[in-house]
Amino acid sequence: MVLELKTIKYKDKVVFEKLVMTNDFKRVPKFFQENEACFLFLTKGAFQFRTPTNVLTFNEGEAMLSKCGNYFFEQLATNPNPQSDTISAVAAYFYPDIVKHFFQTDLSIKILQSNFDTTKVSVEPLLKSFIDSINYLLDNPQLADEDLILNKLKELLLLLSKTEQSKSINEFVALLFVPHEYNFNDIIQKNIFSNLSIDDFAKLTNSSKASFKRKFAELYNESPAKYISNKKLEKSTQLLHIKSKPIADIAYECGFETISNFNRAFKLQHGKTPTEFRFELI
Repeated sequence: MVLELKTIKYKDKVVFEKLVMTNDFKRVPKFFQENEACFLFLTKGAFQFRTPTNVLTFNEGEAMLSKCGNYFFEQLATNPNPQSDTISAVAAYFYPDIVKHFFQTDLSIKILQSNFDTTKVSVEPLLKSFIDSINYLLDNPQLADEDLILNKLKELLLLLSKTEQSKSINEFVALLFVPHEYNFNDIIQKNIFSNLSIDDFAKLTNSSKASFKRKFAELYNESPAKYISNKKLEKSTQLLHIKSKPIADIAYECGFETISNFNRAFKLQHGKTPTEFRFELI
C-alpha cells in the first residue's frame, strides 16, 4: 500500500518522485509508462529487483539505474531490518524526448553495446548531496520551475556518467536508451527455480500469456507448467540426498511457494513425500 507519493513533473511527465509504501507485498511489477530510464535511491527498507535474467538485492542507502524493461519488485525472503515495515525511495526518470536536448548526442545510436538492464550505482558524496537536494525540492515543489527541473536532470546524468566511468556523457546517455536484448531460453533458465507464475514469466519475456505458452512449447516440446515443475522436482530430489539440509529450505530453494505445495507435487510424481523419500535413503 502506498502511504505517501510526491512528484515533480515536467510537461506532464513525472521526472522526480518520492515514494513511501508498506513492506507487505510479495511481488509487484515495475511499470514504465514510456521508454524511459530510471534512477532510484532507497532511503529506507530493502527489496529484491528481478530483471528477466538477474535478481539484485537493494538495501537502505543503495541506488540503481534501470533501463526501460519488464521487471518486478519483490519482498526479501529474509528482511535484514525486520523492524522496518515501510520502504521509501527517491526516483528520477529520464525520457529520450527530454534528455536529447541536453547533449549533442543521437539517441538512436545502435553501435553501442547494451551491457546492462539494471545495475547498482555507487552513491558517492556528490551523488548523495544531489539526492538530498531532490528530496528538498519534492518537499517544496513550489521551488521547482522548468529551468531548475531541467538543470537537475542534466546534473544527475552528468553525475551518473562519472560514477559509471563512461567514456563520455554522449555514450552514457545513448546507452540508457538502447534496449537490452534477451534470449528467451536464458530468461526461462535464470528464473526456473523461482516461484514465478506463468503470467509472471510472460511479463518478463514481454509476451502475452498465450504467446509465451506457444513459444515455450516450440522450444521445449512441453507446457511451461509441466517442464518447470519437473525441473524443480529434479533439483529437489538431488538436494534431499543432503541429509543436513532442512526440507523447508529445499522447498524454498527449488521455488515452491509452501512446504505443502512441495509435498503435494513430490508425492504426485514419486508416490511418497520428501520425508519418506529421504527416510528410504538411510
